[in-house]
Amino acid sequence: MGKIVGIRDEFPTYFRVLESNDEYFPYYKKYHAFWSMYGLNLPDEVLKKVYYENALNLIPGLDRTLFE
Repeated sequence: MGKIVGIRDEFPTYFRVLESNDEYFPYYKKYHAFWSMYGLNLPDEVLKKVYYENALNLIPGLDRTLFE
């Protein structure tokens, strides 16, 4: 269960990388990283594929109507 919590704690960083156009923001995790990152500013069409369509493929039985 601890690994899931650790991943959940990093969601804000993932969202920032995928959705923002922030430049060279610090990213530091004592167990694996010490560098700066850039936001990708992905278009909504791509974000929909990453967030929604991947979830539909990865989570069996996920109700598609929840996303309409």
